Amino acid sequence: MSYKIGDFVKIVSDNDYYDSFKEKVLIVTSIATNTDEHRGYDESMEGMQLLDLKTKRGKDIPFSLYEYEIETT
Repeated sequence: MSYKIGDFVKIVSDNDYYDSFKEKVLIVTSIATNTDEHRGYDESMEGMQLLDLKTKRGKDIPFSLYEYEIETT
């Protein structure tokens, strides 16, 4: 799935990490699809979206997630 800035998402339930954020609704704030767009982008994932997120209250999430790690709410 392709996401857009402003979309509401949540972390997929079968993710083994980020428990404190799993049930929260998050907002997409930035999208990258290559290393030129995001310094943390894994070159082997080229073309897949890497998203930066924030909470509904505006707090930035301290990690980025690839599109397969999130789902729409």
